[in-house]
Amino acid sequence: MLLAAVVAGEIALSNSNKTGGSVGIDLHIIEDNPVLQIDHFYPDTIYVPLNESVSLAIQNGDDETRVFTLTQYNINVTIISGTTQRVNLRASQLGNFSFISPIAPPSPASGNLKAPCLEGFFYVTQNATLLTETTTPPPAPTEAQVLAANSGPVGSCTAHPLTVPSSP
Repeated sequence: MLLAAVVAGEIALSNSNKTGGSVGIDLHIIEDNPVLQIDHFYPDTIYVPLNESVSLAIQNGDDETRVFTLTQYNINVTIISGTTQRVNLRASQLGNFSFISPIAPPSPASGNLKAPCLEGFFYVTQNATLLTETTTPPPAPTEAQVLAANSGPVGSCTAHPLTVPSSP
């Protein structure tokens, strides 16, 4: 198990861009099913070492404009469908933090359905290497999970995340 974690960490490091003293991480909003508005973050869990400079490129593959929020790092950006927004941060706080894309309003592009709340996890650890695993995409949320994620008002997220964070 430890070997798998080390290999995954090495793969993540080799797939990351380290330029100008910061690690580049690509984060995608993926629309798995446009009819049912099933979306998810990939990767949905990001691990970075404490005090690492991170350049996070968030690519919106949804048919809707989405908002990306990582409250603990004062990040709140709007990403138009099909575009990428880059944010820079220093992982200066140890802990497990949620990043979200709240429920988006219905529109013709979504078949007049709300786009679901998406939630991912940003772990800042004492580890000296980047541990983000990006080799295997997670399964898409189920229709029941999407219905639950759409149950709140626009701009909110449910109390229950779509994914369960794994322990660092």
